[in-house]
Amino acid sequence: MSLLNSFQKSLLALSVLGLVACSGEESTEKADSKTEQTAKKQEKEEFAIPVEVTFSKVGDVAKFYQTTAILEAEQESKVVNKVTGMLESVHAQEGQRVSAGELLAQIDPRNYELDFERAKIDYESAKSEYRRSQPVDGKQLISEKDLDKLRFRVQTTENQLEVARIKLRDSKVVSPIDGVIAKRSVKAHNMLSNLGNEMFHVVSLDSLIGVVYLPESELSKVKLGQVAKLHFPAEPNLQLEATVLRIAPLVDSKLGTFKVTLTIDNQDNILKPGMFARVALLLDSKQGVTLVPENAVIKKDGKATLFVAQNDRAKKLEVETGYTQDGWVEVITPISSEDGVITVGQHGLKDDALLKVLNHDQSAIVTNTEDKSQQL
Repeated sequence: MSLLNSFQKSLLALSVLGLVACSGEESTEKADSKTEQTAKKQEKEEFAIPVEVTFSKVGDVAKFYQTTAILEAEQESKVVNKVTGMLESVHAQEGQRVSAGELLAQIDPRNYELDFERAKIDYESAKSEYRRSQPVDGKQLISEKDLDKLRFRVQTTENQLEVARIKLRDSKVVSPIDGVIAKRSVKAHNMLSNLGNEMFHVVSLDSLIGVVYLPESELSKVKLGQVAKLHFPAEPNLQLEATVLRIAPLVDSKLGTFKVTLTIDNQDNILKPGMFARVALLLDSKQGVTLVPENAVIKKDGKATLFVAQNDRAKKLEVETGYTQDGWVEVITPISSEDGVITVGQHGLKDDALLKVLNHDQSAIVTNTEDKSQQL
């Protein structure tokens, strides 16, 4: 009897365990089914990517070559002493504007005045003697040989008179050009014992030049009279124009560059020789082209792409670009002006992705509309 009861209890326990196992399997299956349904639901819910857009516009664009230059004076002269002697007086100071022929300094002229008077007397004496020795009524008073000597003496004394006149003239030191005294190297009452000492440095500020070197590939695009824009780090608010004055006919075979000289009108004397300038040389320009913001274009592996917003969807476009200027880039590939160009959020964006436009660039819309009206 006891054995029977034990068997019944064991059978009952096995039945309970079976029911519990079946219940656990059903719960697991339900949980897996619920997770699968949630995943499918999440797949159906597409996340909208936030972006900002602007619109393309029609405008003008230009290609510039950026370089630097140091300004130089087109005309300058180092004034030296051509005669020796005591420097009596100085008549020009640094920063003073002078004209061509204006007196800068005076070297003691007394010795040169005496030399000039002596040479003048010798010349007049030789000339008088030569005249008196001329034939009278067909009769020659002296031999032909002596007459030739007198004629040569007249010529020699005349040359000596001219040399004395030049030395007397050079005792007055004058400016050879119109300009400004950039440097004075002498003081009054000092002896100038050697020839060729630099006394003054005169520069013309009315017209300055800047020399730039361009790559050989740009040789055909540079013409005389072409315009360049100049910016000056020392004067951030100053912007001037220069023009191409000279183009060197040779290309440096080692560097692959050629020399271009720019001229700058400086009538107001705002600029000074030695100033550093940033140069933007205009090489080409286009009118009425399609422009998009430069930051909208993605460049990778030599290709340029951008995204536009069409019906809240992203559309990827591979485009050909041209010139870039002031934050805008020329797009040669035709694009619709009705589609907003994505400028923020385009990196990592996929084609046909759902979009959430965060901004409506009213200024771009107005600009775009104005450009269209101008075309019409």
